[in-house]
Amino acid sequence: MIIACLAVMIAFLAAAQPTDSTLTTFRNNSFHILSKSSNHQLIVFLHGGIHNPYFKQAPSQISLPYLVENNSSFLEQALENGFDLILPISNDSLNWLEDPEGTFTFLQALMASRSKTYQEIYIGGFSDGGTGSFKIFYSLPEFFQGLVVFNAYPQHANFSAKLDYSSVTDKRILFFSTCKDQVIPYEFLLTEYCQQKETNANTYFYLAHGDHSFANYNTKDLNEVFTILTGEAVNTQMEPIQGYVKNDQLIRLYPFRKKIVRKYSFGKDIYDANVAQHKTYTKHNIVISNSTN
Repeated sequence: MIIACLAVMIAFLAAAQPTDSTLTTFRNNSFHILSKSSNHQLIVFLHGGIHNPYFKQAPSQISLPYLVENNSSFLEQALENGFDLILPISNDSLNWLEDPEGTFTFLQALMASRSKTYQEIYIGGFSDGGTGSFKIFYSLPEFFQGLVVFNAYPQHANFSAKLDYSSVTDKRILFFSTCKDQVIPYEFLLTEYCQQKETNANTYFYLAHGDHSFANYNTKDLNEVFTILTGEAVNTQMEPIQGYVKNDQLIRLYPFRKKIVRKYSFGKDIYDANVAQHKTYTKHNIVISNSTN
């Protein structure tokens, strides 16, 4: 009986493994590549927890599931929707939070060394990886087709305050967060979304349920990511409505919580705009409020 159960479990795990996953080393840095020959787009995904002692191990001991917090649905949906994935492993010389320029230099050399070329390249990540990818993208936006960040902190080292958002006008930019994240409240991303949306129509903000974990993004949430990245959803309007807007339709309006303004002395102007928008849109749209207290 035990042997039979183990056989079923092994078969299930084997079936769940992404296609063609390879641990590779380039310039003393290691990364996982997930690829299908039919895919012509790429997402570079940067993991969170830069200072986690787990990443001090030999790269061969660092599992692919750990890099995405066991969110196999993200890996599977990426491959199914035509995206290869490169997932670098941080180390003392590859730190996208503190040295985004060095990380970009590595990624650029890595792309040049590969025989496979891509029609579009996106960069993204979760937590520290989201913050690092934000820095890398806005330092060299012309290299990427877009940005996909989850639970990021754009204000790290005062980075976002230095940006000229008007220089980005034709990219796919996705800001995703979770409603109960107490590590990086979602309002820190929502603020940057509002600024970028004014010059780049295809900028999106989306809230999932849960706390500060990439594992909280379920198949439905990730389907929204790839609906946008594959061009099935396109926004043309630049009004910074503080909610999830898809095909120029407001799907869900989110609150900017007053307690965030009080606690961090942050975002008063965005909060005031949020209050006004709720008065305008609440009668016609779903509003997440109880789940974000």
